[in-house]
Amino acid sequence: MKLGLIGYPLGHSWSPEIHRFFLDCSYELWPLKEEELDRFFAERDFDGINVTIPYKKTVIRYLDEIDETAERIGAVNTIVNRNGKLTGYNTDWSAFAAMLETNRFDTSGRAVILGSGGASKAVQAALQRFGTAYDVASTSGSGTVTYDEMYQRQAEYSLLINCTPVGMYPEDDALPADPGKFSGLKAVADVVANPLRTALCFEAEQNGIPSAGGFEMLVRQALEADRLFTGRDMDEKLADACMNYLYRKRRSIVLTGMPTSGKSTAARMIAEITGRRLVEMDEVISDRLGTTIAECFAARGEAYFRSLEAELCRELKNGGKTVVSCGGGVIKNRENMRYLSENGIIVWLDRSPDLLFASSDRPLSSDRQAVMRLYRERRELYERYSDIRVSNDGDIRQTVSGILKAAGENRL
Repeated sequence: MKLGLIGYPLGHSWSPEIHRFFLDCSYELWPLKEEELDRFFAERDFDGINVTIPYKKTVIRYLDEIDETAERIGAVNTIVNRNGKLTGYNTDWSAFAAMLETNRFDTSGRAVILGSGGASKAVQAALQRFGTAYDVASTSGSGTVTYDEMYQRQAEYSLLINCTPVGMYPEDDALPADPGKFSGLKAVADVVANPLRTALCFEAEQNGIPSAGGFEMLVRQALEADRLFTGRDMDEKLADACMNYLYRKRRSIVLTGMPTSGKSTAARMIAEITGRRLVEMDEVISDRLGTTIAECFAARGEAYFRSLEAELCRELKNGGKTVVSCGGGVIKNRENMRYLSENGIIVWLDRSPDLLFASSDRPLSSDRQAVMRLYRERRELYERYSDIRVSNDGDIRQTVSGILKAAGENRL
């Protein structure tokens, strides 16, 4: 099959890797300028294409048929060529519906959708399928409520959905709405796929609210598109397998925990097993200082060291094929954890306090009493920020195996 993606500009796209995972097929990127569309569609030299910005509406004029839901949404992201006849579909709405279902999000209450553009219309179609009541919040006046009205009515909403580009890389510090201001939220969803965990999803999780992001939606819409391309039924479990495959290539594994909890040893093993680049945060900072951490504390104080630590966390937020061994105090700064979790999975390597030990080269845990004080102070923070908690009281190989299994990457 000859498949591909059209849009302009395309830049980096996950689409080839996703579709090749599902179909083991040829999948090309075709960055087409608008004046090239007439020729491209006249030739029809493809079996199926996906469509992205800015052509989801433009391509409709080239179709012979359009699916009813895609027509209602007013946007097409998938086109199938059946014996020269082009039929357009929208798989964004069905992917979003599948994401809600697989994450078991409650759709019985009232939702509020941020934004009124094309992504919003696809999400609205999904909510209509579930019979979910919703409001559309917009700054342009094209929604049903303003943002001020949304916050005034916040107690009515159990589901918050971001369909704006706010929070997308490189403006990934931006927050489209504050989930902490909603008293009845049961779930948060974000259509932004980059970073893997947006600031909105991070804030939701810190408020005890389950979340799902646009990366999952991207994979699920591709799976639905491939069903249309091939005419085959494809197991929904393939989406999880694909996400784990891409996580192995794109997501960092971030180890947090007390000093002497075994982070460095576990990180080295994970780096060897997975081929990830190893980053020892304290070693990186020591190299930049040209001195030890203890000497830095003595000469310039803890605040200066923490500023360097925060700077490094920001550098590491883009993830990649990396395993990060954090200093024990990284979790004291909320922004550190948001940066590290953007494209990383956070692991709390938990070792029993009886097995932790003091060390003269660690300025905050140089004696047993200091170790226990730190553990009491930080335990709640390790728990709050971690995606995975793994005990490291026994064999280190079992510990590493547990980390990789929980991350969907078990290889031992």
